[in-house]
Amino acid sequence: MSRLHMPQAAPPSPRRYIELAPRLPDGPIDVRTLWDGKSGEIELEIGFGRGMFLLERARAAPDALLLGLEIKSKWATLVAERAARLQLSRVRAFAADARDVLPRLGPERSISRVFIHFPDPWWKKRHAKRRLRGPSTFEPIARLLTPGGELFIQTDVEDRARDFADDLRAHGGFELPDPPFVSDPGFGARSNREKRAIADGLPIYRVLARRL
Repeated sequence: MSRLHMPQAAPPSPRRYIELAPRLPDGPIDVRTLWDGKSGEIELEIGFGRGMFLLERARAAPDALLLGLEIKSKWATLVAERAARLQLSRVRAFAADARDVLPRLGPERSISRVFIHFPDPWWKKRHAKRRLRGPSTFEPIARLLTPGGELFIQTDVEDRARDFADDLRAHGGFELPDPPFVSDPGFGARSNREKRAIADGLPIYRVLARRL
């Protein structure tokens, strides 16, 4: 049988991805223990999707310890496998709902940067509870960030970006510029969605807040 007509292996079923996906332990989690004794500034990406930013950031900041949380088991599995193949030993990617995990992470003031790239706007009213906004999202992040630590959020939906800025100002624990949007801060990496937005000529609204 020619190579052209060799049968292709079937991709894993969605159930299989659920079984394969790397997961964090139950209960309180000390983030400093996730890298087998390695040291460095800890950075967290919430909702890394296909993982382009997480993997590019690993090369741009080789001394950082990178933690990624992604609610979709498929992408968590594939990104963790790719990081292993690329020998990016400072990347840890997990299948997790950030709303569940953030309150369990510690210790306080242990994370230097948090990234949120193009979160789903969840337009429908019945999906509003899935939106990342308000005290339930930003208080755990504020607790984890070091003084002067950065929270970077970007989206191509202006109303969502303004909502984030309003929530952060209302929290009181963050410093934001006025107006709240900044130019590309140059983290040396881009998310999949960011690259598509740039290619399509869409405006990108970036919010960079610093922990007081």
